[in-house]
Amino acid sequence: MQIIKKITFFLGFLLSFASLLSLPRPHDPDELGRVQILKSALAMDTHYLLYLVEDFEGERPWDFYRVDSFLAETQFAASVAKSDAFLEETKLLKESGYPNLQNQTSFLLQTYVENPRLDHWEIRPKEPVLLPLGMPIQGILWVYSEGHHINLSMGLSQKKSKDLYFDLGTLNFVGWRRLEFKITLPKENTRLIQSMSFPISFASFRLKSLASQKKGEFHLYFDNLCFVIDKRTFSYPGSEVNDTWGNKR
Repeated sequence: MQIIKKITFFLGFLLSFASLLSLPRPHDPDELGRVQILKSALAMDTHYLLYLVEDFEGERPWDFYRVDSFLAETQFAASVAKSDAFLEETKLLKESGYPNLQNQTSFLLQTYVENPRLDHWEIRPKEPVLLPLGMPIQGILWVYSEGHHINLSMGLSQKKSKDLYFDLGTLNFVGWRRLEFKITLPKENTRLIQSMSFPISFASFRLKSLASQKKGEFHLYFDNLCFVIDKRTFSYPGSEVNDTWGNKR
């Protein structure tokens, strides 16, 4: 009986641990340290590309696609993060192929919570943003929140495949925060990329109100959406992605 209890406890622990691994990365207060790790990893391995999907400087039109609110507005506002981590990451982006990056504006979203249990929103660029050929393995987004109990996810699209959504977590913090999240693609999407014919596109942001969110107007700011792309090609269909990125942390 004691042995059975120990085995049951051990299996329960493993299942709990596995579920934690699937969650978005817990916030690391050392954001500058995370940027420096990113810089070192890019310098050590030229197979990795830091790709700026959107700098939110106003050149690309965005719009709410699905909304549950009478208020749903977007605009580009002169409000950006001023932390050392943001400035260092901006410098890294300039060194990574974006020398004209300005970072003078961010993307302001304004909407209204009417039914906290059900309200959700989807925000899309007018046209999906095509990513370079390769495996997107990590995403980075700067977000300003005021303690909202709103969950944020990001959608990727690919021909001959269902849209993929990745959870960035709940925006229940105050101020600017650097959200870093791992991207693990299903095997079928990996094979499509390996065929060199079906790259992936960034498609949308999704917001979902939690039951604990208060009713009323709220706003968010987004800035500098980036992906780390593994540019290595694969010689045979179905081979596993050799993701050494996590080993450099």
